[in-house]
Amino acid sequence: MQSFEVLRPSKPMDCVGTVVASTPLSPTIKSVCLELDVQDFQFLPGQSVWPKFERDGKSFTKIYSIASSPSRSPVIELCISRVGWSSAYMQDMEVGDMIPVRGPYGMMTLNDLPNRPRLYLAEGSGIAPIKSHIEWLAEQRFNRPVWLVQANPETPDCLPYQDVWRSLQQTWAMFRYVEVRNARPEPIVRQLSLNPANVDVDICAVGDRVSVLQSAAMALGVSPRAIRTEKFVAF
Repeated sequence: MQSFEVLRPSKPMDCVGTVVASTPLSPTIKSVCLELDVQDFQFLPGQSVWPKFERDGKSFTKIYSIASSPSRSPVIELCISRVGWSSAYMQDMEVGDMIPVRGPYGMMTLNDLPNRPRLYLAEGSGIAPIKSHIEWLAEQRFNRPVWLVQANPETPDCLPYQDVWRSLQQTWAMFRYVEVRNARPEPIVRQLSLNPANVDVDICAVGDRVSVLQSAAMALGVSPRAIRTEKFVAF
């Protein structure tokens, strides 16, 4: 059996994040890295945090998936698409700015090292929890195949982290990266050369696109029981 780093997530806690980096990934998507003021913040790949906002005298929160591996904690990376006022607020924060954060939360996680190949389908900033998964699996030198099919409807010719994935494909033999540019990913998914009876699928996209991608995976022959989904919304 392959050995791996044991992950023990924290119970949800309140902390403060300081922006240590803010980097454009596409015309509409940014990577925002926060350094948390607690050293024992531990999370599972795929978990999320809730930044807290103030607007018009009212308090709001919005969930953002962590896009980095747990090994980088207490620094966490958020992949944020500019699709609403809260996301615009997060994107416009500058290095040194601080924001209250609560977490970790989330269900589409890796609690253990998987025992089957993995297929990831991501659109837009839905790449965030999937990036956390893949980075952690790469660190563990996971020895089963991992596919990533990535599209970005917001800017179809610009894929977040594309250079990361291209580089990883050169250094990790188990990883296969499928770039979908200026096209829908469903036909590509249905033509993948993999054993649909022996693969687990995670899908993250916006709104109804989740069900469309799920149908494409099922058309490939993947059992619905082997598919997990996560959708994100704008405000």
